[in-house]
Amino acid sequence: MKNLNLIPLLLIGCLMTISVNNLNGQNSSGWMGDDRNGTVEGFNIPDTWPSELNKAWQIKVGESDASPVLLNNKIYLHVKLDDSETALCLDAANGTELWRTILNPAPEVSGPASGHPGPRSTPFITDGKIYTLGAGGIFTCLDAETGKVIWKNDAYTKVPRFFTSCSPLVFDGICVIQLGDSDSGIVVAFDANSGKEIWKLEGAPCTYSSPVLMKTFDGLILVQSETNLLGVSPKGEVLWKIATPIQRMNYNAPTPAYNGNTIIVAGQGSGTKAFSLTKTGTSWETTELWSNNELGTSFNTPMIKDGFIYANEARLGKLFCLNAKTGETTWLDETTLNRFASILDLGKVLVSLPANGTLIIFEPNGNAFTELAKYKVSETDIYAHPLFSENNIFIKDKEMLTCWSVK
Repeated sequence: MKNLNLIPLLLIGCLMTISVNNLNGQNSSGWMGDDRNGTVEGFNIPDTWPSELNKAWQIKVGESDASPVLLNNKIYLHVKLDDSETALCLDAANGTELWRTILNPAPEVSGPASGHPGPRSTPFITDGKIYTLGAGGIFTCLDAETGKVIWKNDAYTKVPRFFTSCSPLVFDGICVIQLGDSDSGIVVAFDANSGKEIWKLEGAPCTYSSPVLMKTFDGLILVQSETNLLGVSPKGEVLWKIATPIQRMNYNAPTPAYNGNTIIVAGQGSGTKAFSLTKTGTSWETTELWSNNELGTSFNTPMIKDGFIYANEARLGKLFCLNAKTGETTWLDETTLNRFASILDLGKVLVSLPANGTLIIFEPNGNAFTELAKYKVSETDIYAHPLFSENNIFIKDKEMLTCWSVK
């Protein structure tokens, strides 16, 4: 990881004065969209991709690896400004700041994570509230309209080696997050309105993954720990678990992916595995369907689409595709990218954004890799996912937020 210079400036005004129209496209409630599967709706895919994108506006917002979230023409960010973790709300049309709330002093990020001093966790927005989780484990709920803090929890400040990275999951009035470190990791649920702790599940060594609601089974939460994939009820009961131990100094960072009753697990050094999940009465059964030991991911979550799995492999970030039923490798593109990457599903096309700042548009084709377009969208490293809405692409890099227009 490269060392990033601390940002000496507060949020500055627009560097460009071009505005984009009201955005009635994608609304993303949090990490990887509403269903945490990377599916994007509301983006106007051009018949022919242009030779280059137009930069509509760009502003300095602060350091973070957290992805921006778009809702009702407003962009929400969780960043480090000066010495504080800060929540920002911007007008998506032109980048104008609508409100800013200083949340807490930024933790001193040291050791191997020192090059990434800002928040890692993507905010979650629902029912007029925004939920943020800082790098040091401080969990905050704010009013999404005003930025006023509603409640805050700072009871769990132990962090894993690369600091807290879990993105909050909010549903049915509860907030579920992973906190702690590899020795004292927990899964904890808070009341979404009051912040009161509802339940706590101990013995789940903390890693860098985020929980996901598996909608195939009502209320089932998938939680990836350092040692196991857990199926957790909304009441905090462990219903089943699958051993997914890390290999050497690797990490269980990807969010679990699923399609129907099939769960896809990928991890650095562990390859990619598929499991089926069945429920009979109150009994659960997990069955391994296949294992591909050659190709896994490092930090990006695999994308499942039309019977195939797409991802960036763990070592050099090369794009690859697996048959979702058999695990067989159908293609591997030999272009070296970056293992820190994201993949999103725009419908007719897929997009990959490696940390090197090159946005790749390609066909969802299980037989061969077909690149449609490629754009350089940042000169600095990118760890946040891009946002797509109507004709616009929002990119959060080291310290800037840029709106690119496809028109």
